[in-house]
Amino acid sequence: MNPSHTITFVGAGPGAADLITLRGVKALQTAQVVLYDALIDHGVLAHAHPDAIMVDVGKRGVGKRCAQSKKQSAINAELIRYGLQYERVVRLKGGDPAIFGRLDEEIDAVLSVGLNYEIVPGVSSALAAAASAKTALTRRGVARSVRLLTASVGNDQPDNLWHTHLTPSETLVFYMGGLHRKAVAQTLLDKGFDGDTPVVMVFGASWVDEAVVRLDLTRMASNDFTQSETDAPCIILVGKGLRV
Repeated sequence: MNPSHTITFVGAGPGAADLITLRGVKALQTAQVVLYDALIDHGVLAHAHPDAIMVDVGKRGVGKRCAQSKKQSAINAELIRYGLQYERVVRLKGGDPAIFGRLDEEIDAVLSVGLNYEIVPGVSSALAAAASAKTALTRRGVARSVRLLTASVGNDQPDNLWHTHLTPSETLVFYMGGLHRKAVAQTLLDKGFDGDTPVVMVFGASWVDEAVVRLDLTRMASNDFTQSETDAPCIILVGKGLRV
């Protein structure tokens, strides 16, 4: 057991290197080891101490880079291995660590060997997508709440009943939504959402090559739009409060 050793989970932000927090930068500057995600701007890594050990543990989801992905069990094992050897280890995660980042699984791994941990929040891609689209996520009298969702289902995971308890008066934010966009749109239409409900799809929010696609639920359900093939993550915003 090494209770003096600490794993710091740092949110790198949604992509752009200058969206990491000052606290996140300070953690990188003092880290002996940095285990980093795939979906970050490598400019963020320039903040790390020059002697720090840099370890790529990124998942790359779908697409041509999928074969290079690290399994979660392997990432957990790396966290334990480096955490037991070094006092200051940073686990650099895209966006905010606590939102669809499997943070709970990595915390469990750290605690299983008696290591300490702390969390440095980051700018979530939901907020970056809204900024890229130049829209608010809430609107007085129209959209009074925001729901963060994913339609994805991992291997050996129970059914994801994301479509229960939805209401058209809130803004829906779908993470990892690109592959599921038609099914998401059709499900919302079947639930009674209006076909002209605004939709904003943001590919690579905050990246230099980001793309913003504006449409409505009917068009998304019919796939009536064009978008170049990309490995960039896709955030889908749905709601009557969006500025389109």
